[in-house]
Amino acid sequence: MNATDDGPHFEDFEVGRVFTGTARTFSADVVAAFAEISGDRAALHTEYGRTRDGRPMVHGPLALAAFFGWHHDLGLSAHVEAAFGTHWDFVAPIHVGDAVTYEMTVTRARRTTGLRSGVVGRHVTVRNQHGTVVQEGRTAALVTARHAVDDTETRAGRAFPTAAWARALAERLERSATFTSATAEWDGTIGLGFGNDTVLFRVYRGRVLECGTRTPHPPTFVVGASDLTWTRLITGPGNDFTRRVMCDEFSVSGSAYEYLRSTAALVALVDEARALAHAGAVGAPAETVGEAR
Repeated sequence: MNATDDGPHFEDFEVGRVFTGTARTFSADVVAAFAEISGDRAALHTEYGRTRDGRPMVHGPLALAAFFGWHHDLGLSAHVEAAFGTHWDFVAPIHVGDAVTYEMTVTRARRTTGLRSGVVGRHVTVRNQHGTVVQEGRTAALVTARHAVDDTETRAGRAFPTAAWARALAERLERSATFTSATAEWDGTIGLGFGNDTVLFRVYRGRVLECGTRTPHPPTFVVGASDLTWTRLITGPGNDFTRRVMCDEFSVSGSAYEYLRSTAALVALVDEARALAHAGAVGAPAETVGEAR
């Protein structure tokens, strides 16, 4: 990991990077202590559970809180100034004695206007010893930057869904023979939805006339997905957009007819987004990082 000895700064959290660590087992003593601290002394957590051997259930918020402990133990919190925007889903129960692992994927990295820090978006997947997803969530952190510089353009390749990223992608689409051919007879606005944010590309007969988070023209259709899906698609090993669509990882709003007409253009757009991401990588390639190193 490209980081100094005292822990990673904002620049080291590149979109697409995955962090993992050793498993954590929740003991009966830990669950009992959390029951006392939280006041949730329900029998489900203190006396019995829904397993054959009657193991108590781990409090959902305890496993969430343990993520931040895991984050600290992995050496990732040295320059975190604040955590915010945490959204968490409790997918399946965790019982006393279960060993869980945390997997954190960096899905966004945006420098603040003051340039001295940046906001890092993170998707977290929690699995038990059987590989079952038991919790999943997303959270953001404000992280101190190593250098207070305006690196908007050099980081644009993975800065989706910012206006700078849209401009950089539009330039590539203008030069893409595949995209211009696929949209040669098309007139409309393509929207890409990243969670609650949307980036728009106004296209007229093979040319991208306007782009950004806002344009005068409303989208003809919007193709949307989670930050994690976009991150895996754009920074992953291959363009599997069609497969992800078939697996319902994407949603479409607006004109379904125009969306179907534009399938080839969307595949070409993803190709260019992927090329931009890999050309503009600021650190090591996306990889799984284990114990802090």
